[in-house]
Amino acid sequence: MVRAMCPLLAACAAGLAAAAAGLALPNRYAATARILPDLGTAAASGRTGVWAPTAPPALPGSREEGPTVIFVEILHSRRVADRVLGTTFAYRDRTWALGAPVARREPLWRHLGARDPEGALGPFRRALGVDRNPRSGLLTLTAETRSPELSLQVVQAAVEALRETLQDLTRAEARWRADVVQRRLDEVEAAHREASGRFRRFLEANRNWEASPSPDLRFQGLQLREQVDLLARVRANLTLNREQALLEAGGQAPALHVLDGGALPLRKRGPHRALLVLGAAALAGGAATAVQHRGRIHHLIFAREHA
Repeated sequence: MVRAMCPLLAACAAGLAAAAAGLALPNRYAATARILPDLGTAAASGRTGVWAPTAPPALPGSREEGPTVIFVEILHSRRVADRVLGTTFAYRDRTWALGAPVARREPLWRHLGARDPEGALGPFRRALGVDRNPRSGLLTLTAETRSPELSLQVVQAAVEALRETLQDLTRAEARWRADVVQRRLDEVEAAHREASGRFRRFLEANRNWEASPSPDLRFQGLQLREQVDLLARVRANLTLNREQALLEAGGQAPALHVLDGGALPLRKRGPHRALLVLGAAALAGGAATAVQHRGRIHHLIFAREHA
């Protein structure tokens, strides 16, 4: 009787041990935020500047890569990781499943158990998940930690870090573009002054050149006047481009529509203690059964080989 119950006893013992081990593991909570870049802006649509697409158009049947792919790359960047890891959060968490909540106030890299922010990069990228819908461009951010309060704060900090990074990149690109346009504008203004001087000297020497019977003189006058007009139009366009770049350099970040700013998670994400207990019990029970009937199993195996 006792021998027959050995597998059951082994399964119960393994299940109890797994349950005890599961209680030693703290709960994990996940907070989710959903954001949608404003596709009406140049930054999100990828038409100009730093957001311009560098890859050729996708071929038929290939995977579609929309312009919002850059937002995923930014969220995975070291810049965003350093900003979030260096942020100090106030939260409460438990060191084990039935432990009392402990109030903490510390940077995220300390919560992740790292010695310094550099060592927390790997755990941070595992704790913060980013998923992108290729059709709509919807970004889903998920932060998973031991504290529901911390998970919510981390996902909100990631959204804010994305917004700040976009603003910094947009302004830096706009300032660079304004400098390039300004240098070209200086060259065009110098050329316009030189062309205007030549045309003025020509007019002083040939006041009635338009009515002159000499075709060469009329052609020379038309050429000088067209050159002055062309440089004036180029100067006007460059001035407009420079002002636009200066406005963008002092403007706001590309619009991010936060469809879901995250909510305090009430249900734990893990660990799945029931599966852990069932798996341990099944494994122990199966092993005990195999050991108990090892003679029969051995006989069946060798009987098939001799047959």
